[in-house]
Amino acid sequence: MAAQLQNWDNFIKYHVNCDWHGIWYRYSPDVKLLESFAGVRSFHASEDSSEVTHQNHYQYQDGKTEIKTFGPYKKPTIRALFLDNSFTAGSAKIEIGSIFGFETGFRYENRRAEAITIYDENGNLQKMTFIDEQLGTSPQVATNLPPQTVSGNWQGIAKTSTVELTTSSPIVTSWQPLENLAKDHQTLHLSNSVSISCPQTIVGDQDFFYVVDWLVRPSLLLRGIRKYEASNFTNFTLETFTLSDKL
Repeated sequence: MAAQLQNWDNFIKYHVNCDWHGIWYRYSPDVKLLESFAGVRSFHASEDSSEVTHQNHYQYQDGKTEIKTFGPYKKPTIRALFLDNSFTAGSAKIEIGSIFGFETGFRYENRRAEAITIYDENGNLQKMTFIDEQLGTSPQVATNLPPQTVSGNWQGIAKTSTVELTTSSPIVTSWQPLENLAKDHQTLHLSNSVSISCPQTIVGDQDFFYVVDWLVRPSLLLRGIRKYEASNFTNFTLETFTLSDKL
């Protein structure tokens, strides 16, 4: 119960009592932009923070508007795993024959970035969605620019939370380029310095991981790693890298 309460408290601390103004970008597997639209995600807690209401307000390019209501979420149950300022959610078990997917995101100051990846019934990468959000006003519309080069002397700290919400103590971790993490992964560079590393195809009972990078600024990089063993979600790691000027 203590682990569930900590997970709930992280949700409240970093994401609730906020109206997140954002732009959704949907991509094909070859990173062609399929559509984009604006939206606001509102999370508001009751006075004692025991319940959270959640509404999404969408505004599409054709002028259509839509409101979707989720929850309410009741303490301490929430489907996502919240590790400090990061979060992840998705299929707990991969089953070929059904559509599945997962998402990972981060908050930094008044900004959030989230990547969602969907696979089809055959386990093939189908589409990705990137959500760029900030408090108060909508962010500027982004374009697909060449990915920002990430290099240098990065110093990292990692924390891992299991599916049972047991969280490890911070440890020192070394940085590797996203492209070097797995030979059979596809690296996809989305808008606003967010990138994904994931398998092109996932088969049954497979060990794999799903990585989302957010280069928040030139000297700060956040990396979330969602790990599966035999197609079952087992743990999530948040890596926080800062660029050191020491050689």
